[in-house]
Amino acid sequence: NSFSEYYSDPNNPVPSSINYGEYNGFTPRNYMSEDQRFATNRPDVVTFTSDYLTDDITLAGEIIAKLKIASSSTDADFIVKLIDIYPADEPQNSDKPEVLYANYHQMVRSEVMPARFRTSFEKPEALTPNQSTEVNFSLQDVLHTFKKGHKIQIQVQSTWYPMIAVNPQKFLENQYLAEKVDYTKSFIKIF
Repeated sequence: NSFSEYYSDPNNPVPSSINYGEYNGFTPRNYMSEDQRFATNRPDVVTFTSDYLTDDITLAGEIIAKLKIASSSTDADFIVKLIDIYPADEPQNSDKPEVLYANYHQMVRSEVMPARFRTSFEKPEALTPNQSTEVNFSLQDVLHTFKKGHKIQIQVQSTWYPMIAVNPQKFLENQYLAEKVDYTKSFIKIF
């Protein structure tokens, strides 16, 4: 019966980066491993963080996000980010003096799943407001070792702009034709 809840407002989306100067051309340079501290304390991001690891833990292969959610709206995106948190006493890397590695929140993997496609990409379905629903999806394969003294963190959110288009959080046949009046604020529970 326990859950974490966040408030998602498509008019105030979670940024996909705080370093838009690094966005150039089609592909952002470092977004796949960028420091995610900027998202940790937002009211529209829920975080789950382990204790400090007492041993190295290596993840290899496919990661499946298995979410049980309830939304007050009829549609939402779900972004799951797997993050490696470095310890506060992590030394600087002389090869990258511009990066502060102490307490760095390194994104390891991430993916988005529109709830409308949770059961089929061919037949989108609206969410029933406030009804518990499963949203399961794959993140990219991984081969990453979380070192002893680091922490593992999962961030879940429903916007990630401009990396992905903002979902209006209202079920529409074509969300890309949404108008500002369609943008719906919602409370989202992660059970």
